[in-house]
Amino acid sequence: MRPIITDKDTGRELWRVKECAAYIGITPATWTNYAANGRTPQKVAHLDNRTPLWDADEVKNWHANRPGSPVRNNPAARKQFIQ
Repeated sequence: MRPIITDKDTGRELWRVKECAAYIGITPATWTNYAANGRTPQKVAHLDNRTPLWDADEVKNWHANRPGSPVRNNPAARKQFIQ
């Protein structure tokens, strides 16, 4: 079984930090840092006082359109120089 969080009004799937981070291949701490610095889509709700939620489709769209990691040691960037 793979339970998901769904908005009752819209039927849209909502993701916690760990689902957002896993989808884009970073750690939950990195996603939290990105969110704190305004580098992610806006949170759409909170499950409780400590669990922010993002619209899964917005995260997917954001990730598909992001220009890339600004980190200098990004493995994707290193690959360019190795080849």
